[in-house]
Amino acid sequence: MEATSTYDALWTSSWGELQSVGPVHRHIQRDLLQVIDALHVDSILDVGCGGGDNLATLAGSKRQYELSGADVSSEALRLAASRVPTAELTLIDVQRDTLAKKFDLVMSVQVVEHLLDDVAAIRNMADMARTYVLVSTIAGRMRSSERSIGHVRNYSAVELRAKLEAADLEVLWIRGWGFPFYSPLVRTVSEWLPGGPPVGALSASQRRAAAVLHWLYRWNVPGRGDVITALARR
Repeated sequence: MEATSTYDALWTSSWGELQSVGPVHRHIQRDLLQVIDALHVDSILDVGCGGGDNLATLAGSKRQYELSGADVSSEALRLAASRVPTAELTLIDVQRDTLAKKFDLVMSVQVVEHLLDDVAAIRNMADMARTYVLVSTIAGRMRSSERSIGHVRNYSAVELRAKLEAADLEVLWIRGWGFPFYSPLVRTVSEWLPGGPPVGALSASQRRAAAVLHWLYRWNVPGRGDVITALARR
């Protein structure tokens, strides 16, 4: 399966520690926990669960969730199993396959921008959802570093809404995050760094910079920015 080998390679190289150390991912996980804890859900499927960072965040919630993950990469699922051993994990390509089981919430975080057939993927996520679908992705112009880690498109809120509604989902809200400290200007400037934005294993100085950015990003304006999240209901 070509997609599996491609994403296996990314998990052992480019994506590396960014899912757990990267300030954008850490803020997404914090917001994710707040959103989901406010919903009346028990079972959750994370489509494109990767190395299990989002599942680990939910496993650390005061609420008890029945957690499942699906991914096209066996390497990612190996990492997820070591992080969240209680989660049920399945190797599938959501563009082509669904699970027979239904979940109160089906979510995908920074996944659909990597999928050639995102329309089919969103439709399949809706088919597996009993109540809610949550999608988080990236908006705005695509940078070269994003292409190098597998982005095939970035979204606008209008496009994301249209694709969710095409899957017979009712969009409850769409909101952005990241302005002004994770903005189009900052994303462009980061491309000028030697080697572009950090990838793979981070050095001590890169970890310190990530920690500073994580603190700084707390001051981003709610509702605006290039990270867009949508919550929809069947």
